[in-house]
Amino acid sequence: MDRKLILGNIISLVAGVFILIVLILLASSGIIFVFNVTTEALMWIIWGLAILAYMEYSTCNLKAEILMKVFPPMAIIITFTGLIFILQGKFLGLELIVLGYILEPIAGISIFLTIKEYSPVSAYLFFLGAVVYTLGLPLYLVSFPYLAIMGDVVKILGLVNFIFNSIRGKYSG
Repeated sequence: MDRKLILGNIISLVAGVFILIVLILLASSGIIFVFNVTTEALMWIIWGLAILAYMEYSTCNLKAEILMKVFPPMAIIITFTGLIFILQGKFLGLELIVLGYILEPIAGISIFLTIKEYSPVSAYLFFLGAVVYTLGLPLYLVSFPYLAIMGDVVKILGLVNFIFNSIRGKYSG
């Protein structure tokens, strides 16, 4: 089992928990809460975690690794731009962040294909969760946050299952 894959998944899990906190904050306080300093700080933490996860994933042996090499850097740049606009109080920033996250499931295909060899259940939970989360993000704009929250929770469950079983040595051959 590739240690960098496990570490990348742990970082993604931490980011997923922070994302869930932001999603719940926005669901309970309204989309305008994206301009609150707490939400902004959490989103910068998530962005930093994305860079760390990318560094781990890009150096491990993934299936369809070209997807991991191409799409995350684009997403990181797009979301960085979105964060700058949010700091300026511009709603365009949130739209750019959503655009950046559309690339997540595309990059996640390489992770999905790799962890599917070890745990199909974890892989499908992870990937299905990422897709549902991404599809649910634009629905925040019409006050329907539940799909994105549900998708993030499912993605988290997939990561937890994979990480727990990896640490237990279940996949060590």
